[in-house]
Amino acid sequence: MSEPARFEVSVLIPTYNVARYLSETIHSVLAERRDSLEIVVVDDGSEDGSADIAGGFGPPVRSLRRPHEGLAATRNAAVAAARGQFLLHLDGDDLLVPGSIALRLAAFAEDPALDIVVGRISCFFSPDLDAEGRSRLQLPEPQQGHLPGASLIRAETFRRYGGFDAQFTAMSDLDWFVRAKDAGARLRSLPEVVAHRRIHGANMSLTMKQAAVQDRLKMLKNALDRRRSAAADGSR
Repeated sequence: MSEPARFEVSVLIPTYNVARYLSETIHSVLAERRDSLEIVVVDDGSEDGSADIAGGFGPPVRSLRRPHEGLAATRNAAVAAARGQFLLHLDGDDLLVPGSIALRLAAFAEDPALDIVVGRISCFFSPDLDAEGRSRLQLPEPQQGHLPGASLIRAETFRRYGGFDAQFTAMSDLDWFVRAKDAGARLRSLPEVVAHRRIHGANMSLTMKQAAVQDRLKMLKNALDRRRSAAADGSR
């Protein structure tokens, strides 16, 4: 039997060599000033002191260390450690918009049948990204997110649809989101920006483009297989 929820919201932050940004990320969550919030930082074998930074905060921040196993395993470890009724995944180099947790909780209060409330994500250039790096990149307009930073999820919903699949090197978060939608998760999309994604040149979305392409193909195949299976079951 799982442990009863002890917090309203658990913010789950996986870290791997993000010491330059982690303190700012954590402070963006603490700015919510909610007594019923915990922050669970799970370090994936960083070599730059990321875990020490997280450990220096104290409650409501909890810092866990693990050997390097990749992002999906690290996110799953964070979920296993979470004690909140709602989960919010946030990357260790991104920032929450002030009041964005309260905004999403209000949507759940308005419609208790919801499983996921998702908002928009805006991107910004990190101050440490040089002019050459900025010239090679283009910031997109704010857009609907899917999981990290964007979605507040009922903990029971997340566990119902299973954890992150480690076969996805770059996009296990999007795979989870697609699986949940295909399974009928009740979702509300908000027009507001709820988180800021930091562009610093070493983002996984920039350095693992080929892996992302392969992950999208796997997701498409898996989604088609699920839909064929559901259609076959419905015709019996």
